[in-house]
Amino acid sequence: MNSPARVLICDDDPIFHLALKQSLKGHFDCRSAYNADEAEAILRNHRVDIILLDVQMRTGDEGLRAIARLKAVEPEASIIMSSGLTDFETVRKAMILGASDYVVKDSDPETLIHSLQRILEKRKLVHRQEQQNFEVVSQQKRHILVGESKGIVALRRMIEKMRGSPANVVIFGETGAGKEVVARQLRGSLEDGSLAPFVSVDSSTIQSSTAESLLFGHEKGAFTGAERQVKGVFEEADGGIVYFDEIANMPLDIQAKLLRVLQEKEFTRLGSTRLIQSSFRVVCASNKDLEEMSKKGLFKDDLLQRLNVLPLSIPPLRERAEDIPLLVEHFKRSEFVFAQSALDALKAYPWPGNVRELINVIAYVTTMAEENEIEEADLPPKIRDSAEKRTAAGAQAEPDTESPTSHEESFYEQVARFERKILTQAYAQNAGNVSRMALRLGMDRSHLYTKLREHKIR
Repeated sequence: MNSPARVLICDDDPIFHLALKQSLKGHFDCRSAYNADEAEAILRNHRVDIILLDVQMRTGDEGLRAIARLKAVEPEASIIMSSGLTDFETVRKAMILGASDYVVKDSDPETLIHSLQRILEKRKLVHRQEQQNFEVVSQQKRHILVGESKGIVALRRMIEKMRGSPANVVIFGETGAGKEVVARQLRGSLEDGSLAPFVSVDSSTIQSSTAESLLFGHEKGAFTGAERQVKGVFEEADGGIVYFDEIANMPLDIQAKLLRVLQEKEFTRLGSTRLIQSSFRVVCASNKDLEEMSKKGLFKDDLLQRLNVLPLSIPPLRERAEDIPLLVEHFKRSEFVFAQSALDALKAYPWPGNVRELINVIAYVTTMAEENEIEEADLPPKIRDSAEKRTAAGAQAEPDTESPTSHEESFYEQVARFERKILTQAYAQNAGNVSRMALRLGMDRSHLYTKLREHKIR
């Protein structure tokens, strides 16, 4: 059960507080403040949905002057101004300053309750719309091929060449590498300028009993439970792409059905004899070697020959670590900044789950972080551990700084070598966390950054 919305009553009249709390009892959770200072203190320690703010209070216009102050502490709260008089100039000023509504103090309880509920409903609609917009943008971001590494630049060029072709494509790449992203980049446009259809099918979920209905569609009454006509994926994808994700998982008997459709480019719905033609293009994804599977009889060779006309290969994320800062910038929320130490740790991690795993890590750290600057210490343990192993390996590879120095080594070179040793050890001991290093070494953080760059430690 949802808890009631919380209302903060900010008014210098104790009797008004008592009367209002009694009126709102059972509808809202009410808290009291008798001036702006008390209201601010409450907002700093408690979540509040609505602030019912008296216009005048102690100094005549304290309420108006408190609007910006209270909004700064709790920007999500809606402020409703209250007064014993309807002064339209005051109402106008309050709205300009950020108030959401205005009520007269002697309003009957039902009118006040209705006003508060209306404000809450409006907030819910706004938040719902913001969430929908965020989800749409997040989904759109997932369909963009991000990177400037040689492998991604070459892949992008091949996609441009293949986009206008009707030939089938197989996209090879590890799990999470972004095979569907590449498949969507192959979409062309229809004559009206709109994007061509893109119908995605998870090959591992296709069952023999329902495969024909899924692929070819069915007529009403074709089988028990068929209450209406349904188009299959090949019909839905007319003029566009049918994308089979991880086609290596498709059962052999369904591979045979797919082969027939690719040969004829026509089919019939279940329960019908009418031939339907569809101008579709098949794009498949696989994280397995289909040729090797074909040799073992696990994948139909003739189907592979029809599908693998234009092969594409996506490099794994570990082979394009230089793209990681670009990917982080693309997928993170704008208010977060990743420190160089965090980016270095991300670049050192092998990413068995590829870009999908990186997206999950970004979501984790931006949810759990207490500050907007993400340090290496904010990353999941598996990534920090990987960075520590890399640093330790680098330290072991350093020449023995304790050995006798050359007679030609100057005083300043010896100082620099000793300084580098201290910084390298501190970097390893603090897992690359510059803030922690600066604190333990008693150095200014910006000066420490300069020294680390100078010695090429990070």
